[in-house]
Amino acid sequence: MTNQKSVFQSLKDVTPYLKQAQMKVAQFLQDNPDRLINMSIVQVSRETGTAPSTVVEFCKKMGFPGFKSLKIAVAQEMELMKSMKVDMNRVADISSDLATFVFANVQEALSLIDKSELKKAAQVVTRSSVVDILAFGFDSVAANDLFLKLKEFGYQVNCFHNPFLQSISASRIGKEGCSIAISSSHSSRDLLDSMRYARHSGAVVIAVAPPDSTIAQEADIVLPTYTRTKVLPEGGFLTRYVQMFVVDMLVLRMMEIDKTKFSRAYREFEQILNHKRRGDAGVV
Repeated sequence: MTNQKSVFQSLKDVTPYLKQAQMKVAQFLQDNPDRLINMSIVQVSRETGTAPSTVVEFCKKMGFPGFKSLKIAVAQEMELMKSMKVDMNRVADISSDLATFVFANVQEALSLIDKSELKKAAQVVTRSSVVDILAFGFDSVAANDLFLKLKEFGYQVNCFHNPFLQSISASRIGKEGCSIAISSSHSSRDLLDSMRYARHSGAVVIAVAPPDSTIAQEADIVLPTYTRTKVLPEGGFLTRYVQMFVVDMLVLRMMEIDKTKFSRAYREFEQILNHKRRGDAGVV
């Protein structure tokens, strides 16, 4: 593990790949970082109901040579580790002025978007014959929004929230298509599987994800959604706003690239919409 990668980030990355016993150690680290740095390896194993060798294996999974080096890293990042827990006092402060909180953090997050990368992503999606949107959980809000926007403009687009269907679709998308992975987490086994299937099929993979995440590292193009301040450890509040802004930025950039195509597509969409509103029988 490099000095630039935090314990928190590594924990997010390795969690999907831990064995059941190792998960107990991971959970203890997440819930009790301040206690862990003052404990011996025997005490941690006794507290988690695991063997000392399991603690050592967990440390190696995290990229550390041993328990001592893990404790040093945790001590250095105590503030970051504590951010994994919900701070109800912080929640109360945010709820009193949510608009200001969202505006300030979204503005900071969007400043990380590279205009050249945004243009590149927009060009890829614009010319794609089919688009797969990959997302789960909270991230499905932005995924569904993007799905509806692309459908509105006549794209062949898929958005499966079932990991099995998602992987099947991704494996068959081909070089004429692209996949857009939307994630607020640092690692997701199902999402990474779908991204790798898509790339193997020849598709370009775009990630709307934290810039230092495994999701971002696996993508061809990254639109970062870093948020320094979180309400909950797993997102669902601030990250949702950032993702929605990024989705809108992407679609607007696409509209700039091919004004004629999008104007025609929207006129066709309006005709269908007006027909449905009138309740006319038959096909227009």
